Amino acid sequence: MESSRRCVVIVNPTAGREKAYRYLPQLASVLSDLYDDVTIKLTQRGGDAKEFAQYAAERGRDIFCMGGDGTINEIINGMVPVQSRSCFGFVPFGTVNDLARALRLPLNPEKAIDSFKRAKRTTIDVGRINDRYFINVAAAGLIPEAVSEVSIREKALFGSLAYYMKGFQALPRQQSYRFVIAEENGTVTRVSSPLIAAMLTDSAGSFRNLVPPSEQIKGVIKLALFHDFQWIPAIREAPKLLTGLQLGPEILTVIDIKKAHISIEDGEELWTNIDGDKGPAFPIDLEILPERLPVFIPHEDDAEETSLFPHIWENVPPKLKLPWSEENKIEKLDYSKSF
Repeated sequence: MESSRRCVVIVNPTAGREKAYRYLPQLASVLSDLYDDVTIKLTQRGGDAKEFAQYAAERGRDIFCMGGDGTINEIINGMVPVQSRSCFGFVPFGTVNDLARALRLPLNPEKAIDSFKRAKRTTIDVGRINDRYFINVAAAGLIPEAVSEVSIREKALFGSLAYYMKGFQALPRQQSYRFVIAEENGTVTRVSSPLIAAMLTDSAGSFRNLVPPSEQIKGVIKLALFHDFQWIPAIREAPKLLTGLQLGPEILTVIDIKKAHISIEDGEELWTNIDGDKGPAFPIDLEILPERLPVFIPHEDDAEETSLFPHIWENVPPKLKLPWSEENKIEKLDYSKSF
């Protein structure tokens, strides 16, 4: 990683079941060797992370995050509109951590922090849905609605498996919608589907390899259109879904889009889910913003190998190896420092 003068660390105190705090001394130590000034900001309510990120990006400061998918999405929505040279890095403390997997970032917090010592800069695509931004997936349908209802307790008890449980429970109650997809080039697609997902990576909500590796092209949104639910194909494909193997064409169709307006024929109300949080209702406008966000990625020797084997069992029950003892109190660092 190239040395820069100033950076900001945005911390969600509740992230990682409130264990993100314990890794803060290590992160502060690593970043102090890379930056002349390290400012630490703690979120207290929704919207704080976006505000902190926008302020830092406007001043060209690199931004680091200790938080889950929701905190990361807030930071992205603070950074992207500014279009600055600020680079984004994060320590994954979410339940799913899809972006971390896509960037091959170590999921172990201690290893992720250590990887910043020789991290590289690159740029990644960002998706826009109406006036909001996403970096992983924007989905709509019964399953995303059900997944959004996963409680904090369920996440703590079952980890990523909680999302699978909610998703499969929702299958029998599926409802199909008549989507009209009008692309900028004039192509209009009409399809009946219980679930659509606009993806920038190959996974969504802990479901892996939804897009074949040969089709994972930068500069486009992969719009996955799931077919109407049928028990026999679903049961046959379930092992693939759980183990991260490629789903068959009888389950979903994937099309490439760069910019499109998507509506529902009968005007029925349906809300989206953006990177795990509630998004806007239909109709929606989708657009890809190629190479819009500068991010830190691990050096090849530090990158975590992706696996086809399931990660739904991770954190069941959660296990977090702490690099410091309980006696190493967090109060030894000054987190009251302002911008």
